Amino acid sequence: MNMKNINLNKIFRVASNAQEVICPPDLVFNNPDFELIVTVGGDLVEDEQEFDRFRAILTKIGESEFYIRENLGATITSSTTPFQTTIRLKDRYDDFRAKVNAFDPPYGWSINHFYINGQKENWGIYICEFPAINIIGCDPLISSEFKKEYSLNPTEYQELKSFIGREFANLPNHLNELFKNYNLK
Repeated sequence: MNMKNINLNKIFRVASNAQEVICPPDLVFNNPDFELIVTVGGDLVEDEQEFDRFRAILTKIGESEFYIRENLGATITSSTTPFQTTIRLKDRYDDFRAKVNAFDPPYGWSINHFYINGQKENWGIYICEFPAINIIGCDPLISSEFKKEYSLNPTEYQELKSFIGREFANLPNHLNELFKNYNLK
């Protein structure tokens, strides 16, 4: 892991050990002024075109690389060390896939939770596979860049709320807490 990722604790609320994990429905972002954008997720990007658009956003906001780190207590794994990697914006999509596929178990095969952030403290993405959502937290000054790529129209937003409701069907307190913490109405 590139040691430049010193901003993780400034962006995210990260537990000091796996037993005290902080993950949705808890609020995972530290900055109370962040705008929160919630989308159906489970993976950072689905294909090469999404990867290119994500890189374009990060380039526009002044990043040259980003970091992926597993939220160990929220991930179902026997590992005692969180998976982490650095992706340079000049990396190709195949390089990105190779790095995330190095995760054991393979990225996306079980319930995994990841922090995504860059060198700047004005944005972060939390990827969670239960519920299968991505949560973008960012400074309102740059939120339009993320919204262009990730925003939901009203129909998609209702589908997202319905999807989250199904994910938490047996956990109504978690559903209410998630909606409150992430301003989902």
